[in-house]
Amino acid sequence: MLLLWLAATMSWWGLAFAPQGGTAPVWLARLQSVCFGTQANGLPAPYGWGALIAGPLGMLALLWLGWTQELLAGLRALGRRPLGMGLMWLVALALVLETGWVAMRLGQGLLGAGGPQVNQSIAPLPAGYPRLERPAPDFVLVDQHGAKLSLAHLRGRPAIVSFGFGHCETVCPLVLRTVARSAKELAATVNPALVVITMDPWRDTPSALEGLRRNWELPERTLMLSGDVERVNRVLDQFGVARRRDERTGVIDHVPLVFVLDRDLRIVYALNNPPVSWIVEAVRRADGAGS
Repeated sequence: MLLLWLAATMSWWGLAFAPQGGTAPVWLARLQSVCFGTQANGLPAPYGWGALIAGPLGMLALLWLGWTQELLAGLRALGRRPLGMGLMWLVALALVLETGWVAMRLGQGLLGAGGPQVNQSIAPLPAGYPRLERPAPDFVLVDQHGAKLSLAHLRGRPAIVSFGFGHCETVCPLVLRTVARSAKELAATVNPALVVITMDPWRDTPSALEGLRRNWELPERTLMLSGDVERVNRVLDQFGVARRRDERTGVIDHVPLVFVLDRDLRIVYALNNPPVSWIVEAVRRADGAGS
């Protein structure tokens, strides 16, 4: 039972600090966001630290209170046998290695705490990066000019769909400026539609969207979308955007996702915190012009 607890705890911590970006699957970023509130620097939010520490300690306390004598007797028995001693040394080595790895990840996150980092990998988008090929969720939202806009409006050209909120001071501005640079690079060839859906319809009303577009340095042709709270949240859920809103402050912990749609309104790629080169290549592939 003690070994099972230890394995579960190490797996829990390993999941929390597994690196995102690159070829990491999208489900990992979503799971980290929901379970630990993983932030732009790769470190858990305060409630995530609670889950990492309080959960394992609580389980250990239950084990100790319920089976104190059995645990002590089992440990003494292991210590008297060569195989048991070998197992204990193996467990100790695993603990040291994982502790060192977590410490390294903590150091990386703290060094980047002065400002959020966008993935600027120079590696190309892998040839085998998974294509989703699923229909994009239909929606009817309101743009920065007060006009209703549906998914059908995008038909006939590839599209880049991303998300943000006006009070975000960390990853949103960086990711959306990365998206803007990608759209600019593609403007002379594929010329994709650029869509940004707010994650904060409570404050990012349609009348505020044009100011956000300018603040984020997005092209004038960008479609900024909002609407009533229930409708916007339904669209975010349909896209699978993992997020957590602090009801006191309105701050939203979220995964920096960018979706690439083809001309037939299918989601071809879901990218997590991508660099410009990845977005550009994904759009070209979605439009049949990529490598």
